[in-house]
Parts: sequence; structure tokens; C-alpha cells
Amino acid sequence: MRTLPVTLTLLFASLGGLDAEAPFHRSSAVGLNEDIEEVRELLTDPPQGELTELKTAVLERSSRPSVVLIELASDPMSLARVRILSLALLSEFPTPDVKAYLLARVENTALHPTFRGWALQSYARGFAATEPEQVQKVVEPYLTDLEPGLRARAEMAMEYTRQDRSGGSSDPMKPMISLLLED
Repeated sequence: MRTLPVTLTLLFASLGGLDAEAPFHRSSAVGLNEDIEEVRELLTDPPQGELTELKTAVLERSSRPSVVLIELASDPMSLARVRILSLALLSEFPTPDVKAYLLARVENTALHPTFRGWALQSYARGFAATEPEQVQKVVEPYLTDLEPGLRARAEMAMEYTRQDRSGGSSDPMKPMISLLLED
């Protein structure tokens, strides 16, 4: 059973309400399209489990996971579930390119707040361990944003600056990912 936010996100996506932004970039590298389609298929009907298990499945299908995930997260023709899971998975690949991409998505006010919020939370999850002060500085303005969903994601994102993820602390993204991985 899905919660109301997940149900509404999927409903809006099916109505085309979440497809207002342009793709971040396109690449025609050899084999990239095949990787994108394999990962898209995986994320369309993902196996139940944890985000780390989904990361392993993505790595089995692509040697360039962050490039593939950026493409899928940027594709307005992808299902909302695929785009959200792509954004969430980007936190597992904390590179400078991923950081720049996620921050660009957060700052893009033309992008639906659902995707901006997931980008914000993914940025915090991926980079808080190495640069907590910078993450806090980026997230703080969104704690008072007029969009309630973005404010809620900012509150969850701040949790990554307050706790040690390796110390057994719970992951604020985990409950929502679990819902997205259910049928």
C-alpha cells in the first residue's frame, strides 16, 4: 500500500504534470543508450530491498552508473518512479559531476518541487559525510520554502548533517525508497 505523497506523485506523473523541464544533457556515446534502457527497465519495476541493493543491480547493468542515472533523472519521458529512484541513487555516487547536477536540479525553479526535493535530499545524503557545513548551508534556505514538499525534504536532508550514517543511525530517505520499491 502506498502513502498519499507517493500516490500523488505517481498520479501527477501519469497526467504529465511532472514533465515540464528539459533534459540536463544528452550523450550519444557508444553503448550508453543500451545501458540507459537496461537501467530504465530495472527502475520501472525494481526489486524490493534497500537502496544499496538497487545500486548493485545498476552497477551490473552499466559501467557508467552516474551518467546513466543523470540521463534517466533528466528525461521528462521517464516515469516519475524512474526519475525519483535515479535521483535517490545518485547519492550513492558522490562525484563532482553528480554534485553539480543535483545542485542544478535543486536550484531549477521550473522543475517540479517533487524532483527538486529529491535532488536536495540526495545531495545531502551523498555529500554530508564529507562536507557537512556546505550541505547545511545549501539546505537551510529550503527549510522556509513556500512549497511544503520541498520544506519537508529539506528537513529530512538536514538529518544527514546531524547524524553519523555509519554509526547505525537511520537513513531519512529509507522509508520513502521502500515505498517506491513496492509494487
